[in-house]
Amino acid sequence: MSIALQGLRVIDISGTIATSYCAKLWADYGAEVINLEPAEGFQTRILPPFILGTDEADKSAMHAYLSTNKLSLNKQALGQESLASLLKSADLVLDDNTDAELASLCPNVRASISWYGNTGEYSNFIGSDAQCFALNGMLRGIGHVEGPPLIPTGYQAQIVGGLTSFIGSMVHVLAGELGNRHDRVEIDTSIFEACLCFTDVGAVSSYNTNIQVPRLGINRFPPTYPLGVFPCRDGWIGVTVLTPSQWQTFCQLLDIVEYADVELFQTAIGRLQSIDILEPVIRKKLLEHSAEELFYRAQENAVPLARVPTMEELFGIDQFLQRHAFAPAILPGDIPLLVPTVPFRLYRTPPSFAGPVASVGEHTESFQHG
Repeated sequence: MSIALQGLRVIDISGTIATSYCAKLWADYGAEVINLEPAEGFQTRILPPFILGTDEADKSAMHAYLSTNKLSLNKQALGQESLASLLKSADLVLDDNTDAELASLCPNVRASISWYGNTGEYSNFIGSDAQCFALNGMLRGIGHVEGPPLIPTGYQAQIVGGLTSFIGSMVHVLAGELGNRHDRVEIDTSIFEACLCFTDVGAVSSYNTNIQVPRLGINRFPPTYPLGVFPCRDGWIGVTVLTPSQWQTFCQLLDIVEYADVELFQTAIGRLQSIDILEPVIRKKLLEHSAEELFYRAQENAVPLARVPTMEELFGIDQFLQRHAFAPAILPGDIPLLVPTVPFRLYRTPPSFAGPVASVGEHTESFQHG
């Protein structure tokens, strides 16, 4: 099989989570991706979670996930001549808008990914994932009715920013390959604006109706009900029931057919309004079934239920095994670490499934001139 992006060179000069994830997608599909790192390495090398039993410099599981199949060069050791030559050979340079002079050496496509973009009243602000989700309104509806909202952990906002930049940069790099672009292009991606995709419909609705929907509690996300993650007899199940036919089949799966044809329950909003009646019944019935059994029965009947594995179950789920959802990143010292693989697949030109993770500056010598 051929490799989709073979022959393209991508250089990451910032090493943030956003630029690293964007670069990861290029690497997964065969581009030569170079981490141009300072002597101490990119900031991702010190991010949790950490791997026990590894050298201090290679302990970040997050860095390992983001950096499979990439080359690592020590920027200081490379030398000015080699550095300039390298950047001029790049099809794409990724940065976080903090080193425009270095990024300008790339004659083709420069993609900057920063918290709030290069322009606008927030452009000089230092952001965070939680801050982006708070500003886009997503946090407002998550959590218990009383008290503050729940703030998700992790790096989701930056991942979304990296994916958004990948889409935009892909367009312009391939346009150059096809002869449809002849000038240098600069792409500016705001992580915050990328995350507006989660709440754009709600924002428009709120603006048009002037209605602020109250926080309804855990597993209650208007206007859909039931929607959320619920405990079963063994394990957990993710439930999304929207259409009348899905509701009727869901009732049959749980043996609560007396609720299937109630007129009020034919709409998601009607079920949400009746949550005090339905939720105790649904929770009780779910505890009579195993998550695996419900998942397969629902799949056969076109109801979108999903198994939600525990950490102990994660690597043994049959559909994950079948789809190669996890593969080993090989850290220095031949230490394997299972990490998620690329979430979307081309089948004629498939992606790599994990691969080696380079130490800081491991490939510098190969790119030095003279």
